[in-house]
Amino acid sequence: MFHRRFHAHHRKPPVLGVFERRRKFIITPVLAAPDRIPAERLSISRWMTSRDCDATGCRHGRVLAIHRLLPRLVVFAPLTGEERNLPVVPDEFRECNYHHGAVLCAASGKEDHVHGFCHESPFQVAFLSRYPTRNRFITSVYSSESGTWGGLKEIEAPFKVALVDVPATLVGNVLYWMLSWDNVCAAMLEFDLDTQSLAVIKGPSDMNYSGSHRIIKIEQGTVSWLRFKFPILEIWLRQKNWHGLATWLQHKTVDMHDILGIPPRVSKKWHQKILGYEEDSNVIILYVDDSAYMLDLNSMKSTKLDESRLMNSCHPFTSFYPPDMAI
Repeated sequence: MFHRRFHAHHRKPPVLGVFERRRKFIITPVLAAPDRIPAERLSISRWMTSRDCDATGCRHGRVLAIHRLLPRLVVFAPLTGEERNLPVVPDEFRECNYHHGAVLCAASGKEDHVHGFCHESPFQVAFLSRYPTRNRFITSVYSSESGTWGGLKEIEAPFKVALVDVPATLVGNVLYWMLSWDNVCAAMLEFDLDTQSLAVIKGPSDMNYSGSHRIIKIEQGTVSWLRFKFPILEIWLRQKNWHGLATWLQHKTVDMHDILGIPPRVSKKWHQKILGYEEDSNVIILYVDDSAYMLDLNSMKSTKLDESRLMNSCHPFTSFYPPDMAI
């Protein structure tokens, strides 16, 4: 009942904190009191004590962890402490040298489902790998309801690309992984969970590819491409033209000096990058001038995060929560 009342007021689950690996895997709370959830009230899988194990996805109240040497996967829910070791991935994945994955609620794509308190609902895991000597990708989907992996899907990329080590973005019921081409983020791999089909899509042809990049979802539910090179943030939309062909259109260009509260005198040579992104809240974590900022891409309002110096790539964690968990 509380969850329903909370959703009626907030509509979307709040970002409770960000998971990241420093000396150990931790969560840093981001809400202000009295809504702040202390880190010790959120559970982290015992797997995460291994330096060879890291998070590869965080969505719908769960975290997907991967042991990159085996590879083995575990899904855990920080709010409840639930943890599930997934069955060994199909043998074909053992021929691959790079792995990535995404966890999502099994009800993703259904219009009447509200994410934010589905951490005890059935879930899926999409696992993706690339063959080391071929320009070919394979994927398979695990279902918590059946407890098994589905059939393999493969695609040969039309040009030489590699997986970029950033989490997938979910738009509707389609996952997008970023790909690099000649060591530049310049394409994406699309995996449609409904049709179980794969496609490789080039990024915006007119865009300057310097800086840091992330695939995002804008309010209308459109897959988009974000480029950040301080002080400029650009967003490109992928839409169909009059002939029904998908093309990239520049949607927005924003000067971030005032939004982040960084004076123009700060040199562009400062270290800058995108640390994380959460598509349901449309929140992105930017790092500039030894500090991290949480930016709401809808309102273009930012919050400077505490204790963010030397912050690493992170996974924003969103969920509704019982009132007795907060400070």
